[in-house]
Amino acid sequence: MFTKYLPATRSTLDKAIMISIAAMLAMNAFVLTQQHQTATLAAAPVAAATGEA
Repeated sequence: MFTKYLPATRSTLDKAIMISIAAMLAMNAFVLTQQHQTATLAAAPVAAATGEA
């Protein structure tokens, strides 16, 4: 699936490492997005109660 985007001169281990790093970065971005949305939703009632909304 991802091997067609990687040069043929790379070993299988190199390809696996690159795919693993890409997957880790994607998961980090996903989790950070989820945390940001949760923090925004959690702060909304506080902002409304203090008149900052």
